[in-house]
Amino acid sequence: MSVVAFEGAHLIMKNIYLISNVKDGGKTYLEYLLPALNAFRNKYNCIVLQTSTTGISNYEAGQILNYPVQEVDLLFIAQLESQIVISNDAIIGALLDESSFGIFIAHGNVGMPVKDKQYFADLISYWDVVVSSSRSLSDLINAGLKFYRHDRAVLRIPSKRKSRRSDLRMTTVVSTLPVKIPAPFSSAPELRETSQEYTVGLLPTQIGICPDGASLFECMNVVINTVKARIPHAKFILRPYMTDFDHPYVEEMFEQLHQYPWISIDNTRQSSKEFYQRCDTIITDASSGGVSFMLNTGRLPIYYVPNVDEDNMIVKTWLEQMGGFLPIARTSDELEDLLFGFELLTREQRYSIYKNFYDAEYSGQFYPNEVFQDLIQKKHQSDFRYSSTNALGEMVRSGIKVPNEPRS
Repeated sequence: MSVVAFEGAHLIMKNIYLISNVKDGGKTYLEYLLPALNAFRNKYNCIVLQTSTTGISNYEAGQILNYPVQEVDLLFIAQLESQIVISNDAIIGALLDESSFGIFIAHGNVGMPVKDKQYFADLISYWDVVVSSSRSLSDLINAGLKFYRHDRAVLRIPSKRKSRRSDLRMTTVVSTLPVKIPAPFSSAPELRETSQEYTVGLLPTQIGICPDGASLFECMNVVINTVKARIPHAKFILRPYMTDFDHPYVEEMFEQLHQYPWISIDNTRQSSKEFYQRCDTIITDASSGGVSFMLNTGRLPIYYVPNVDEDNMIVKTWLEQMGGFLPIARTSDELEDLLFGFELLTREQRYSIYKNFYDAEYSGQFYPNEVFQDLIQKKHQSDFRYSSTNALGEMVRSGIKVPNEPRS
C-alpha cells in the first residue's frame, strides 16, 4: 500500500497522530510513543500531540522525541475523524470517532497481578489494535476482553462510558519486542559488590491497582522488617507511582519513613532507568517495573504478592504464568528465603533466570519498527497479530499467521 495519495494535482501524505496523555507520565510514558514515531517519521506525516496533564512541556517532549510536539485539549482529540491515532493512554480510545483507526501501546513489559478482573478492558475495548510487548500481557488482555465483552454483549450490562465509538468491536493484539528496553544480555553481567552496601528499591504500583491488602504500601512494614532481618545493612529507596505523591496515604507514609536515615524517597521524577542503576534488587507488588529492572540491569527483582483475593482469576493466571520465571514471594518467610537465595546465586545462575524469562516472554518476537510499519498497512490483518477478539468476546485465531509460539 502506498503511503501517499493523489488529490487533484497534489501529493498527500497520510497523517498519523501520536498522542501522549498519561497523567504526570513525563519522559517515562512519552517514550512508549518513540518506537512508533521512529517507524513512521520519514514515511508519513506524523503529528505528535500531548495534553497539559503529562507533566512536561512541549519543548521537553520535543527534545526527547527529536520531533515537534503540540499541546491540545481533549476536545481537539475528540474532533478527529477518519484518522490513524496511536496513544500511550488507554482512555483516549473512548474519545475517538468511530471513523478513526485506534492503536493503543500497552504499558509495561509483562502482565500484572491486578485487582481489575477484566484487566482494564472497559478502556481497552474501544481500541482497534493493542500493541503488546509480552506473551503474558497479551494473554491477560485477551482474558479481560473475553470477560468484559461477555458481560456487555451477552448479559447486556451497559458501558460505564459515553462515547461516539463502540466498545464492542474487533480488537486485535499485535506482538512486538518490548518498546523500551535495550538489547538482551548475551552473557552474564558483572555482579555488584554488596557486602558493604545493599540498596533495595521499593516500587509500589499505582494505588488502587492491586487487590485490597496486596499493595506494597499496605505491606511496607512486613517487607522492610523482613529485609532488615536478613540484610541488616540494607538501605531502601521508595519510588511511588508518579500520580501518588500527593495522595494523603502516601504523604502520611512519607512522614513515618523520614525518621529512618536508611530509607530515602525518590522524588526526582527522573527516568526509571536511573533509578534501576541505583538498586541491587527491587521489590514490587505488581509493577512491570520489576521486570524492566531485570531487563535493564540483569539483576533480579522480587514480586511480593500476598495471599489475598484468591478468587481473582487475573491474579491466579499471572501466578501461573510467572511462577516458574520470576522470583515471587507470597509470605514474609518466602521473601526472606528469596533474599537468602540471592546471596548464594552465581553470575551464571542469575543470568539463567534472566534468560529463561526473556525467552519465554519475547523469543521469536519482532522489532517494533517492522511491526508498526506492517500494522499501518495491514491493520487487523497484520502479520504480527497475536490474536483478535470479536464483539462477543470470542477469540478469533483462524487464518492468523502468528510469528511466535505461545509460552508452554
